[in-house]
This record gives sequence, C-alpha cells and structure tokens, in this order.
Amino acid sequence: MQNRLKQIATIVDGANLVAQFICYRLLELIVIVTVLQVILRFGFNNPTKWSEEVAMISLVWFGMLAVAIGVRRHSHISIMFFRDLLPPSGRQVVDALAQIAILIFASILIFKGWDLVTVTGRSRLPASQLPKSWLYFSAFSSGCLMGLNAITNLVTRSLSTDTNPEAEAHR
Repeated sequence: MQNRLKQIATIVDGANLVAQFICYRLLELIVIVTVLQVILRFGFNNPTKWSEEVAMISLVWFGMLAVAIGVRRHSHISIMFFRDLLPPSGRQVVDALAQIAILIFASILIFKGWDLVTVTGRSRLPASQLPKSWLYFSAFSSGCLMGLNAITNLVTRSLSTDTNPEAEAHR
C-alpha cells in the first residue's frame, strides 16, 4: 500500500512539474511580449493591439497554475499559531481540514470555471481575437490540479511541511 501511495505521489508531482514548466514559459512570454510592446510603442511609435491581452491571459494562467502547485508544496501562507498549540494528532486533524477546505474551493473553481468557459462560448477578445474562453479555462484547469493536489496530500498524509519533510525541499 505504501509503495502504491508513493507511485501516486510521483505521478501527481510529475503533473505539477509540467505545470511548473508551463508557468516558466508563461513568465517568459509575458516578459517578451511586454518588452516588445514597449520597444514598438516608444521606439517606433507603432504599438501592437494584441500584446496587452496576450500578457493578461498569460498572467492569469500563470497565477492560477502557481496557486495550484502551491497546494502540493504547502507553500501558501498559513497561520500556524493555534495549530502549533495542539498535540501532533490535533495538528494532523487541522491540516486535514485545511486540505478539505482547499478541495471544496477547488471544486468551486472547477464547476464555476467550466460555467464561465461555456458562457463565453465563441466570443473573442477584441484586440487579439483569441477566444475569451481561454481566459476562464485557467480557473477550471487550476481547480483540477488544485483538487488533485489536495486529494494527494490527504491520501499520502502529506498534510503540512512538518508532516512531510519532502515538501520543505520544494521551497
């Protein structure tokens, strides 16, 4: 059973590595598009129409994926004062409740994100003509990864950095 849990954690960590790779590429795209826009606007007085929308979509996707990755790594800010006053078994209960709350939030992102994707349908962003649904699909995708990470944390009992020393290595 323990070996099976390690396999699951390895697969989920692989999905997070893919998301991390995407985040790095999105940051690169944001920098390139923004620098290009500045050069074209101030150097040639000929700005692009699409650059702000592309940078905005990239930033939203980056933020949503980064938040989901943070769930697996336990890298979000948390107030530990009262939790740390509890005995170890009480800490685990509080940590499990935190992961359940994250799972509930992730399910809201999944369902409401999908609603937004379907509502926007075929509408397009005005300058770039990119589908508007791409913007909202980030909430759905982030919710899926966030939920997967919360479930993995619960199943593998990787509930916080002090119950999972490997999580500290990701920081």
